[in-house]
Amino acid sequence: MTLDWLLFALSAAVIIVAGSALAICAEVIVRRTDLNALWFGAVAVALVTSLPELVTDVSAVRRGAPALALGDLFGSSMANMAILGAVTIAFTTRRLLQRAALENVLTAMLAVGLTALVVLLASSGSLPSIGYVSLGPLLVTAVFFAGTYAIKERQQSAAPDEEGRGVAAEISLKVAQVGFVVAAAAILAAGPQLAASADNLAESTGVGETFFGSFSLALVTSLPELSVSIVALRIGAQNLAIANLLGSNATNMALLLPLDIAYGSGSILDHLDPGLLTAASTAILLMAIGTMAIVLRAERNRLPLDMSAVLMLAVYLGGLWAIYSAG
Repeated sequence: MTLDWLLFALSAAVIIVAGSALAICAEVIVRRTDLNALWFGAVAVALVTSLPELVTDVSAVRRGAPALALGDLFGSSMANMAILGAVTIAFTTRRLLQRAALENVLTAMLAVGLTALVVLLASSGSLPSIGYVSLGPLLVTAVFFAGTYAIKERQQSAAPDEEGRGVAAEISLKVAQVGFVVAAAAILAAGPQLAASADNLAESTGVGETFFGSFSLALVTSLPELSVSIVALRIGAQNLAIANLLGSNATNMALLLPLDIAYGSGSILDHLDPGLLTAASTAILLMAIGTMAIVLRAERNRLPLDMSAVLMLAVYLGGLWAIYSAG
């Protein structure tokens, strides 16, 4: 068990460092090319920061732990929204949710729609398959790509962030591109060790795969998003941070297709137990709160904290308690 905790901690450390480097390189690439921070954050950076979920959950499925993998996906979506609430409070002077580009709402609605579609498909019972692939995950992935394409042009017209500063302003485009690839490779390499140690810890601690996946594993696989968010905010790229968190939630649902292929024993959605459905519902509620905060652009008035951010953290903790109770 000690070795499992050590592997868990080491893989988490690699992901934190790589995620920080990823944010800086992504900001440089956006600044020195014609790419829009919203689109690049919601698609390219989100795909990279979702690599831990992909590698970890495919490994978990192959180890015979589909509930752990599904718990990680929905728990990661929950954790990403908790990260949004936490950084909003930590960087309170930035008024993150009030100043976020409204185009972030498009990514948020795509993530909400995909998560709701997964719940609907799981509740409808067994679905037909095309070869070794279940129709449910295939449909979710098709909607993901269609939605991503549909919002691209709209987000391209969004206003840019403030000028980058600090380390990002001194890095060349070539160095940033190489660094982006290296950081992505480091995140990809840490995933299998994370999956193996998490699976063993879930069994040895006795908390169950669903709760461990939705909480502990989800927090660790969301470390790239946390690192990217903190570093992006420090260098003045707040829309990159928000787009990455929301885009990662949409990407998490698209990852059901490779998980279903790796599972190979029917539809992986058949393993959505009450705890996992609770996690999915909590993720939808958290994204709805964040979306409303961005749309309404409510001021803090005399309150020292952004109450929508406080509400997100409260709902996140309540959701974890409900998942544990359901399991």
